[in-house]
Amino acid sequence: MTSAGETYERLAPFYDELTREHDYDGWTWHLEHTALTYGVRGHRLLDAACGTGKSFMPFLERGYTVTGCDISPEMLAIASAKAPGVELFTADVRELEEVGEFDLITCLDDAVNYLTGDVDLDLAFGSLARNLAEDGVLVFDLNTVSTYRTTWARDTTLETLELFLAWRGQTDDGFEPGGIAELIVEAFSETSLGMYERVTSRHLQRHHERPDVERALAGAGLAAVGVFGQLPDGSLDSLADEDLHHKLVYFAQRRERR
Repeated sequence: MTSAGETYERLAPFYDELTREHDYDGWTWHLEHTALTYGVRGHRLLDAACGTGKSFMPFLERGYTVTGCDISPEMLAIASAKAPGVELFTADVRELEEVGEFDLITCLDDAVNYLTGDVDLDLAFGSLARNLAEDGVLVFDLNTVSTYRTTWARDTTLETLELFLAWRGQTDDGFEPGGIAELIVEAFSETSLGMYERVTSRHLQRHHERPDVERALAGAGLAAVGVFGQLPDGSLDSLADEDLHHKLVYFAQRRERR
């Protein structure tokens, strides 16, 4: 089974182009605004599975002290070039050591869906809880059943002058909750010789049902204080519906602060 590290080693050079239409400024503004309503006051941010830095750059620009980690050194190299002063290190979110006390921890862009093993949620939430300040908030998103039945079941392409990306959905439109979804991304990039090189990345994700997520949070001493549906403009809907929204966004805190 393909690991997330291997997948993003291949995809790293093309990731920013693949996500160029994503409004990270607007999306993270909504995430921050909601986290503030749950009591976040400090500006220490840990962005777990930070990728190329697109998810933490808006926070950095808003004055946060940012620390980032990712399983892919190739993705981190791109992030480091964008933000030379940010502390970045390679880590598996399931095995994250205690590196600090953070007011806000983010784990975005369906990173949690790449945790496909039976105990992966428990390990990841335990790792993140170790680094959460007493009054801190953990924010993460999860793809919904609707996303796997549509986006992950269809083919689409993206073309620029020097790059052609093919998104090949390998998931059935009858995908069942809790199942494993598959997607293949093929990147055709122009070489110095005028020919095209093909790079293929295979993506495997698990759909995590809400009861399983809340059980794993509880095992880490956390509780979901808010679960929202994500709307196309990045804003959050208090109605979290697996059939209506492409992502659900969770906000979690220590259980004693709930």
